[in-house]
Amino acid sequence: MPEETDEKVKFSDFVKWTPKQKQASDAVKLYKYLLYGGAMGGGKSYWLRWMGIKLLMYYFQKYGLVGVVGGLFCEDYPALKDRHLSKVKFEFPPWLGIYTADHNFTLAPEYGGGTLAFRNLDDVSKYQSSEFAFELVDELTKDPKEVFDFLRTRLRWPGIEDTKFLAGTNPGGIGHTWVKDMWLDHKFDVNEKEAEQFFFIPAKAEDNPYLSKSYYTSLESLPEGLRKAFLEGDWDLFKGQYFAEWRRDIHTCTPFQIPVDWKKIITIDYGFSAPSAVYWCAVSPDGIVYVYRELYITEQTFSDLTKLIVAMTPESEEIKYWVADPSIWAKKGESILSGAEIIQDKYKDLKKGNSLMLLQGNNDRLNGWRVMREYLKPFMQEDKLTAKLQVFTTCENFIRTLPSLIYDPIRIEDLDSDGEDHPADSVRYGLMSEPQPAMTADKLRELNFKRRMQKNKDKTNRPFRMVG
Repeated sequence: MPEETDEKVKFSDFVKWTPKQKQASDAVKLYKYLLYGGAMGGGKSYWLRWMGIKLLMYYFQKYGLVGVVGGLFCEDYPALKDRHLSKVKFEFPPWLGIYTADHNFTLAPEYGGGTLAFRNLDDVSKYQSSEFAFELVDELTKDPKEVFDFLRTRLRWPGIEDTKFLAGTNPGGIGHTWVKDMWLDHKFDVNEKEAEQFFFIPAKAEDNPYLSKSYYTSLESLPEGLRKAFLEGDWDLFKGQYFAEWRRDIHTCTPFQIPVDWKKIITIDYGFSAPSAVYWCAVSPDGIVYVYRELYITEQTFSDLTKLIVAMTPESEEIKYWVADPSIWAKKGESILSGAEIIQDKYKDLKKGNSLMLLQGNNDRLNGWRVMREYLKPFMQEDKLTAKLQVFTTCENFIRTLPSLIYDPIRIEDLDSDGEDHPADSVRYGLMSEPQPAMTADKLRELNFKRRMQKNKDKTNRPFRMVG
């Protein structure tokens, strides 16, 4: 039986890190928020369990603190049981500590008596009064950002300055976008004070030498999108991606001056605490829809949002109509105006009496997504793949959120509305309104010419009739 502390036990004697796991372990010393993620089979769950033990020993050795508690979390109890609880009694040796029925593993006194608490995240509010010296989250992308924000408030322990938040995950899931933003792309809220403490260790299946050849072969045999996500840890493609058609190189374009004679519309998905997503869309003569301007903002009343939209729309742009979320037509009482009425009244006030054509969006979600897929479908044009939906690279939130949307686990034809679907909903209303290209002067002349030719052809082909 090993004796005393982590130093004498020598962690490496009984925990066999892979080189990648060792790299992740070393990085924990330097960063507070570390994500170890990517492909399947990288040994992330194993790494999290043993990092929990290592941190408990470390805090005992460094600070002399006994009874320190750290948490290891999964999105729900079945996942916690499958990934961790079923392995603890076989993996943790008896001399290390005791596993109890309340899903705690408590180290033996000679290692500090710290506790690794196995918990689930089905309702994070139950940890309102809890404190953890470290938090380990398995499959972080299964959780919305609100879960991470709440857990940060519980990350504290008296006498410990270097608390840690460690996570392992695969690409995909409802939290794909916010996790990718923070750890891979380093896009943070303006109030973030610890941005330099976020660090990402990529994981690939090939990093784990203990994987069986048959498992590795199975990953290699997957379709390209899944293979890239599960085998190579590609964060741009992942299981359950709703709009797998989306490709940045096909569906985005560099901004250009929209011609004056193109038809233009404005689309709105309204929210207050959730973002309002507003997009300016133009239709080219050949039917390509260009999403060319974006407003993505929270905590705006209907009248304030209308004011912003009008301010962002140049006088030279003739907008054919606005189309909005049908829920804003709802009224809570006879004397209370609906959101749609407030928008129309505010517009008339701002535009000195001019009326707004505000259309109620079609909320047939399934048909709406089918229409969007048609616009996303690639086709060849002048030896280059393109699509009928083009998004200006300045519309960052649409580009960020659309590829992150996943299938609804219950209504499998729909996308999961718990994801950040506001930009997609907004543009869907626009596409469902069937925006047709404006009739340019050249197009009108061409159409009139064809009509005259057809009329002459009809006269020529008129059956001969003898008279008399």
